[in-house]
Amino acid sequence: MNMIKRILSLMLVLAVSLTCFVGCSKPATPSKDKSLTIALPAEPATLDPYAHSNQNGFICTTLVFETLIKKNDSGEYYPWLATEWKFLDDTTLRFKLRDDVTFHDGSRFTAEDVKFSLGLGAESSFTKNLFGCIDIDATTVVDDTTIDVKLKYAYAPLLEALASHRGAMVSKSVYESKSKEELARQPVGTGPMKYANWVLGDRVEFDTYENYWGEPLAFSKFAARVIVEASSRSVELETGGVDIAFDLSPADWDRIDKGANTKLISGQTQGISFLCFNNSMKLFSDIRVRQALAYGLNLDALVKTAWQGQADVADSYYSKNIFGYKQVGPFEHNPEKARALLADAGFANGLDITYVTYESQLNQAFAETVQSMWKEIGVNTRIQMVDLATFTSMNNNGEIPISLMTNTAVIPDPDAALLAWPTHRTISLRHNDPHIDELLNKGKASYDKEERIAIYEELQDYLWSKLYTLPVAFPKNGYGTRGNITNFPFYPNVCPDLTRVKFTD
Repeated sequence: MNMIKRILSLMLVLAVSLTCFVGCSKPATPSKDKSLTIALPAEPATLDPYAHSNQNGFICTTLVFETLIKKNDSGEYYPWLATEWKFLDDTTLRFKLRDDVTFHDGSRFTAEDVKFSLGLGAESSFTKNLFGCIDIDATTVVDDTTIDVKLKYAYAPLLEALASHRGAMVSKSVYESKSKEELARQPVGTGPMKYANWVLGDRVEFDTYENYWGEPLAFSKFAARVIVEASSRSVELETGGVDIAFDLSPADWDRIDKGANTKLISGQTQGISFLCFNNSMKLFSDIRVRQALAYGLNLDALVKTAWQGQADVADSYYSKNIFGYKQVGPFEHNPEKARALLADAGFANGLDITYVTYESQLNQAFAETVQSMWKEIGVNTRIQMVDLATFTSMNNNGEIPISLMTNTAVIPDPDAALLAWPTHRTISLRHNDPHIDELLNKGKASYDKEERIAIYEELQDYLWSKLYTLPVAFPKNGYGTRGNITNFPFYPNVCPDLTRVKFTD
């Protein structure tokens, strides 16, 4: 309970001090009939927040779905659909809700919807890593505006998860009455914008929700255009066809940044790209082979080539912008050591491996570069290029021998950043090391930040000693905007909140 006393006072101060901020709003009205148009690299597969993990869908639905709490740029939580919250004990979190919120179909938002939404989060394969701690059967709806969320175990990142786009509140009645297809294509939330139209392969459109409980946005109409080619997205931005363009080619960053009517918004993500060894396979279960392949790579040259300068060489197991980061690398380039290790492992005459990846400019460049570097240490690499669906299936079944993989943490917490590591995960990493589980469980169960930092530093040292994966790159990300877009910062989780957008004219 000492933990509760330490954090409860801060939460209550925030809840009280920000009550007027969220409680004095008037019904929203359209803002000067302004429209916001964005360019996405691919069409969202679905707009159901609990049925996917794709950035393109979440960027759109920051306008449609809302969360119980939010987090400001200073890292402080503040009320949103919830007016206040407090831990009753280490595994019970009570929320008080606004009583003036409605869904886009006109129905009232209540604690039953919160319980239903958290139940989806706890069960969905896309969100279970964040909300699997919730004991939905023991969670109690006290009344329409009060809910006691019960946890199966103490979980330190819970508030961070609830404040993220993953904590979307949905309508119980809508989910129980609509088909999966309707939920995917016609989302119903409490947010400032509602679904209007979807032209397959072309665009998704939203309009202002006139009965929104909060302040109006700076725009009354929204369109997400699907523009597959990165160069075309840049051109549309430069000519005014779109206001914001996502997933820009690094080759266009400098031009966008220096454009008379455009701006580049970029930074290091909460992601890490790593070389994943399938440790369940005999070859890669030998640490000498893993070390040899690591020594055989010139990481500086590899990262510069594959990411076109828009990434830093990874020197640990998660990004510097997540607390608890500790530098443990990077691996040095030492071909002599690599050849000696291969000889010691029984491959003095060379080694044949199969490298599996899927089609993209980055993956192609990476695969061809490592193929060339490993050839110098006597490793012959066959590149097997498959489609993304096949790659995903092979990875989930633990069938990929070795490949580049990327994990971008949804929230800035080590538990999310180390998503790939629990032994219950079925992906192709398959290290089967119980000590990693032990440290992961200790880290997420402690509400003391300094204690958590010490645990994660120990874990990073341990992962480096085992080299089950080789950290390769900390990727950067960039999106471009027209010059009149303001109040739109870089989001390291690569899912910016579009409700923040304002215009200077």
